[in-house]
Amino acid sequence: MKDYLPYLAGALLGVLAALLISGLLTLQGTAQLMLFALLPAFGGAIVERAFQRRSGKS
Repeated sequence: MKDYLPYLAGALLGVLAALLISGLLTLQGTAQLMLFALLPAFGGAIVERAFQRRSGKS
């Protein structure tokens, strides 16, 4: 379970970013759906990758 923490933290950051962007730009419909689908996945992947590089895992 501990191995998933970096991904979960990145996904949470992605959700927060999606909320912020959606609120600032008042997005609705398909644009908002895409934002909430993509940002958590990208955020989780980026943070997980950065964590693996920092810890020396490949």
